[in-house]
Amino acid sequence: MPSRTRNAALVVVALTSVVSASVTKAGVVATYQFQNTLAADQGGAPALTPVNSGSYVTDTVLGQPRTVYQRFSASNISANQSALRLDTAPLGLTSNNYAVEIVFTLTDNLSSDGYRRIVDSYDPASLADPGLYVGPGNTLNIFQGNPNSGGPALVNGTYYDVVLSVSLTSEQAYLNGVLAVNRVGTPDAIATHFLTFFQDEVTEYANGRVALIRVFDSALTANQVAVLNNNGNPFPSAVVPEPSTMVAGSFAVLCGLGLAWRRRQIA
Repeated sequence: MPSRTRNAALVVVALTSVVSASVTKAGVVATYQFQNTLAADQGGAPALTPVNSGSYVTDTVLGQPRTVYQRFSASNISANQSALRLDTAPLGLTSNNYAVEIVFTLTDNLSSDGYRRIVDSYDPASLADPGLYVGPGNTLNIFQGNPNSGGPALVNGTYYDVVLSVSLTSEQAYLNGVLAVNRVGTPDAIATHFLTFFQDEVTEYANGRVALIRVFDSALTANQVAVLNNNGNPFPSAVVPEPSTMVAGSFAVLCGLGLAWRRRQIA
């Protein structure tokens, strides 16, 4: 291949890689790190809404000190539960194609029957049971008319990186980057554009702390979940530029490289 054609091809390949990486990054539509705020890292994403009381405390999370959001209720009655709610309408999520990552710990077990709700995609006023739980035996449990449980037992007071991935035909729960539950069938669709975290319509509740919530605009693959877990350090190390900025900046760099190559050829 002539050198000019080869170098031009390399520029095209590099630009294609940058665009592909940007599309992957674009899957993250909201990130909440609870650094004394319920606001999202991304501009335009809505803040989380607290349900009843909560407070910020310092804790050791997956080996590092962080500010986290502590939930506490003296009882497991639904009206008293300390929880968080997200209006997904501004995020433009497809109701049955999304994913949520949560780094959390449960600090006690107030549930009356062994289930403790983690994610609820149904109307907060509904008595519907489908959702992600820590179920009997303290394992992750996707309940959809019947229990679907798996993975090792969770221990109160220990932080876990959990991902719920929902697609058109199935949903999965991952624990610390590893598949724990795979359920084939009708997914936990977002019924009224709300996602609720840690609140149950009845008494399936436990107190705890949360250090990270990330929302994605599509289901995630097992490989993507493993990358997110990052060997036990899932926290964003820096604010990721908007995809358009990343593409524009990288395009400018690559064009600069191409121009420099052309100048060298002309010289």
